[in-house]
Amino acid sequence: MKIGRLLLIGFEGTVLPEDFKPLIKKYGIGGFVLFERNLKTPEQILALNKELHQIDADDGFTPIIAVDQEGGRVQRLKPPFSHLPSARKVGESYKKHKNISDIYEYGSFIAQELAIAGFNMDLAPVLDLSEKKDGVIGDRAFSDVPLIVEEIGVSMIAGIQDHGIIACAKHFPGSTDTTVDPHKDLPSVNIKSDALVHNITPFIHAIKNDVGSVMVSHTLLKGIDTVPASMSGRIINAMLKMEANFKGIVLTDDVKMGAISKSYSVSQAVIDSLGANADMVMISNTNPDEIESVLYAVRRAIDTGVIKKEQAESSLMRIDIIKNEIGIKNQIVQSVPDIMKTLNDDKRKSILKRF
Repeated sequence: MKIGRLLLIGFEGTVLPEDFKPLIKKYGIGGFVLFERNLKTPEQILALNKELHQIDADDGFTPIIAVDQEGGRVQRLKPPFSHLPSARKVGESYKKHKNISDIYEYGSFIAQELAIAGFNMDLAPVLDLSEKKDGVIGDRAFSDVPLIVEEIGVSMIAGIQDHGIIACAKHFPGSTDTTVDPHKDLPSVNIKSDALVHNITPFIHAIKNDVGSVMVSHTLLKGIDTVPASMSGRIINAMLKMEANFKGIVLTDDVKMGAISKSYSVSQAVIDSLGANADMVMISNTNPDEIESVLYAVRRAIDTGVIKKEQAESSLMRIDIIKNEIGIKNQIVQSVPDIMKTLNDDKRKSILKRF
C-alpha cells in the first residue's frame, strides 16, 4: 500500500523539485495542489502538469492535480486564463434571473480551462453561507440563503464534473459563523444542532447529487467535538460518511494553516485526520524531508493500529472510484496552441457576461 496516495501536497517553484522525485517513486503521492507561486504562463503550466501526470505513472496511476479556481479573490490561474466573477456576483445574478442553465454552463466553462491545462480537480465551489458581514468567507459565498446555495452548487458541480474535473464542495460543515481566518488561527464556534443542520444543508444537497469530493474545515465546533472538524471522527466519519452517506473523497483543508500548525506538528495533524477517517490530507507547502517524516509516522500509525489498515485501504479505493467515475484517468493533456484557442474563444467567453 503506497501511503503517500493519502496526501495532496504543494511545493515551491514552477517545476517539481528534483529531490521530490525519488520520494514519489518510493512512496507514491496522491496528488498535488498548485498555487499562484507555481503557475506563470500557459507553456510553463502545461509542462509542469505533464510532468506531474507522468512522475508516478508506471502502474497507470493518475495523480490528482488540484487548484483553487473559485472566482473573485480566489483564483490561482491568471491571464491569459479568464478572470472569473466572485461567488457573490454569481449568486446575485442567479437570485435575479433564476438562470440555472447559465450556472451549469459556467461550471463547464471553468472545467474546460482547467482540463485543457492539465488539471483534474477544482477546489470549488464554496458552499458556506455568507450570513455575517465580517465573516471570513465574505464574497466567496453565493448567498446567505441555503436554497440558493444548494441550487447554484449542484448545477455548478454538474458542469464541472461533466467535463472531467473533480469538484470539491467546501468548507464542511460550514464556516458561516466564523470571523477568525483559519490561515492565522483556529476558528471556534458554539453551535446548536439546528444551526448546524442549517449550515450543512447545501453540502447534503451536493452529496445527494454526487459531488466528487468534500473539503473539511479546521473549525472547532464546541458542543460537537473538542478537536477541529478536520480531525473529528464525529464530523468526518459519523456525520459526513455515515449519516450523510458520502461516498466520495473527504479532503482536509491545508494542515499548514495557523489553525492547525500552532498546536500540531504536520505528522500529528495528518495522523489525526486520517484516524478520523479523512481520505486525503492537504499539505500546501512541504519538502522531501518533511514528507518522508510524515510518511514514516503514518506507516507506524497504521502498523500500531492508530490508523486502521482497512480504513486506509478503503480511502484509497474511494479515491480510485471517483477518478474512474469522473473520468480523469482518460484526460488528454493538450498543447499550448489548444490552450490559447480555448482561452481566446469569444463565443465561449460570452458566458461570463451573464454575471
